[in-house]
Amino acid sequence: MTSDTCLGTLLGTAVGDALGMPVEGLSHQNIRTYYKGIKEYRDDDKRGDFDAGQWTDDTQFTFAVARVVATATPTQWPAEAAMEYTSLQDKARRWGPTTRAAIERLATGTPPLEAGSAERPTDGAAMRAAPLGLWWAATDADRSTAFSAISNILRVTHAHPAALAAGWGQAAATRYCATHPLGDFDPADFWSHLVDTTVWGESQLGNDTRVSDRLKRLSDQLHEFPLDLRDECNGAGIAADEAWPFAVAMVARAPELLENTLLSGINVGGDADTTGAMMGALLGTLHGWDAFPDEWKNGLEATEHLRQQAQTFAKSILRPTSAA
Repeated sequence: MTSDTCLGTLLGTAVGDALGMPVEGLSHQNIRTYYKGIKEYRDDDKRGDFDAGQWTDDTQFTFAVARVVATATPTQWPAEAAMEYTSLQDKARRWGPTTRAAIERLATGTPPLEAGSAERPTDGAAMRAAPLGLWWAATDADRSTAFSAISNILRVTHAHPAALAAGWGQAAATRYCATHPLGDFDPADFWSHLVDTTVWGESQLGNDTRVSDRLKRLSDQLHEFPLDLRDECNGAGIAADEAWPFAVAMVARAPELLENTLLSGINVGGDADTTGAMMGALLGTLHGWDAFPDEWKNGLEATEHLRQQAQTFAKSILRPTSAA
């Protein structure tokens, strides 16, 4: 794993988020009708509050996690994340009601592990979990140690077992991509590992198996068209067992095609900025930041600022001999 890997993960999150931003919540049909498909950064014509290349809370939260990992020990992560998230309140971008309520409780002093939503199994934990997968890859922590650290930081805002299972799964997927460069990436092995790791994580969280059940149903569907994968996921909305399984299935379907895979997944519709962020993180981990098109690099909001933060994160987790 190199610094370019880490930059690919973090900046890839922002790229996917920004590409999906204007069509968040739209159907595939409406994306085709009103946008003629997403092929590049676009203004948010529906709501009118974002310009082309701008990113949303998906990127904010992911980089907040990265800052915590870079500056604190795993035992400090929940409290540090609570402070990071609270400091983002004045910069909030389209936070959903569940996350907003959790942040407000944190701001009034609710302990981090009690502030997360136990009611809604959304994809909000998965969309910010990629930096934790890089940490896991760099430290080579055993599964139990990694699960304790990762679930504690994700639980700050999302306590539902299914949400945590998807977040744990995204961390595991990122770790796999970081330790299996593109030439060594085997989609079948990736999927088998992902199912096994998610099943194990669910066993630590209780009896909710909806996320691993979805992964199992997708096991023999990974070569299907994106719209068929969406249908197998019962849509690509904000549910943890929809958006995240769809995102990882798209990456497993065509990991070698960075641009095509990312755009194809976003154009399916649904929670497009979050699926874009999750796919962008995994594809960025596999390909590295250098592989992204120049127009995506140059058109992204605050690229240099994000790149500097990503480099700081990379230096904090990589041994000197493993950095590029």
